[in-house]
Amino acid sequence: MKRLRLKGAIAVILLCGLGVAPLQAQQSLVPGVSRDVTPQGVTPGPKITAPLKRIPGVTPPPPDIRERNLYRIKVVDTATFEGRYLGRIWRVELPGVTGVSRDVTCTVDGDTWPCGAFVVRALQRHIRLSALNCAFAWQPQDQPLQISCALRGTDLSDIVVSKGWAYATSQAPERLQNLADEAYEQSAGLYQPPPRGWKDYQALTRQGSSADLPPPPDLPVADILGPINSSGNSGLSDTQD
Repeated sequence: MKRLRLKGAIAVILLCGLGVAPLQAQQSLVPGVSRDVTPQGVTPGPKITAPLKRIPGVTPPPPDIRERNLYRIKVVDTATFEGRYLGRIWRVELPGVTGVSRDVTCTVDGDTWPCGAFVVRALQRHIRLSALNCAFAWQPQDQPLQISCALRGTDLSDIVVSKGWAYATSQAPERLQNLADEAYEQSAGLYQPPPRGWKDYQALTRQGSSADLPPPPDLPVADILGPINSSGNSGLSDTQD
């Protein structure tokens, strides 16, 4: 027993002489104390016999991009759309295109007309009940999709720009900028003069307002109790202006 104590004291003296504390020497030889948290019924991990080292995690794979069809399309503006897929409403914003909303007006030759309402309505009629074919990955609902979709096999960005329903941005591909120039040269969509009768159309589509409606025509009123004349009309005078 005395010999064992003597050997231990000599070892401590030697370690102290080398400038290494006994506890530091112990930590360099064996790993730090760890607590086994393996639950009952689960195979425990291997015994830790060396210092632990943190390694980087595995990078998750990219999201799966698939072609999906959006139905019941609603035109927000001529570059933004909302459609339904698997019970959710997805919002699509066409890249490289500046859309026009319903409240936008255009001035041509000093005449201002609601061009925004016209092009939005024209685009909605053009889509009708067709679906938009889009390629995108599943993502949170509050993030719009910055992609271009196809309508009946044609790129929707090409459609809205070529018909003059939207503008091509300065960062848009050369294809879209050429289509925008052609629409301007052909006076299509937003570049056209006010259509005939647009004021009457605006008055008819305004809810509860008849201020801009043209006066009703002065037509003869039929007398259903009067005799039938030679022309077969009941109660109408033969002399009409």
